[in-house]
Amino acid sequence: MFKFYCNPTEGGLLIFVRSSRDLYNIGPWFYTLSVSRHLKCFCSIRPEQGNKKSTSVEQKAATAKPKTETTKSAITNQDKTIMTTSVFFVCMFLLFWEGMKACQLPHDNCPPGATLTLSKPEGGDVCKCGDTIDKSAAREAPTVSYGNAQPDGLYTLVMADPDAPFKDNPTQKYWLHWLVTNIKGSDLLTGSALGGNVVMEYNPPTPPKAKPGTTNPHRYIFYLVEQTEEPDTSLVNTESRGKFRLDDFVTNNGCKIVASFQYTTSY
Repeated sequence: MFKFYCNPTEGGLLIFVRSSRDLYNIGPWFYTLSVSRHLKCFCSIRPEQGNKKSTSVEQKAATAKPKTETTKSAITNQDKTIMTTSVFFVCMFLLFWEGMKACQLPHDNCPPGATLTLSKPEGGDVCKCGDTIDKSAAREAPTVSYGNAQPDGLYTLVMADPDAPFKDNPTQKYWLHWLVTNIKGSDLLTGSALGGNVVMEYNPPTPPKAKPGTTNPHRYIFYLVEQTEEPDTSLVNTESRGKFRLDDFVTNNGCKIVASFQYTTSY
């Protein structure tokens, strides 16, 4: 029988696997499985001296008939095989668990009842969610409102392009166009100026010209994330907008996407 103990470390997760088999009166064996934050598994097997046995057990061990070296070797190899298999399955389970824990971005960015409203500064809506627009309509940062916001809540708004630079080869996915944190829910309800903290200034859509014989429409998605604590902006590189890890950013900030929006435009 084996027992597993998890110990979080700076680099990931260290798992101690304890065998209850008492081999040659040296105490329980311990095995370690290190799972890095990048989901790489490093397994090692090593016996260590466990807790000292009680005096009565030690006396029995002293009088027990010595085992042969062949028997010890056979048991040792068998134990290692069992442990290697066990550690492998634990590692596979952790990989699955880590994947399930990651936040899944919505497939539908225009969900009924959870869609943002984007308005032009001079008045009037930019478009309806899912529309294709002329990029000139989004030259300036829109006013954003959300009717189901909590008045005393705080929110993060992120705008990104998953198709940069070319939809058939998005090597710069996600291109970060706009990021504002600590937006008051009361401002979202009224559609007034967002306020909050601007982490990345608004950058209007600038899809490149399509290659000859192709089209290059770009989607621009907006996510409103409800904040449960101080926003984590460690993934934001203010010197470069490309290759923004949007899914990891949302995961690090609680995965609570409460509303979204999307439009498409071209060169």
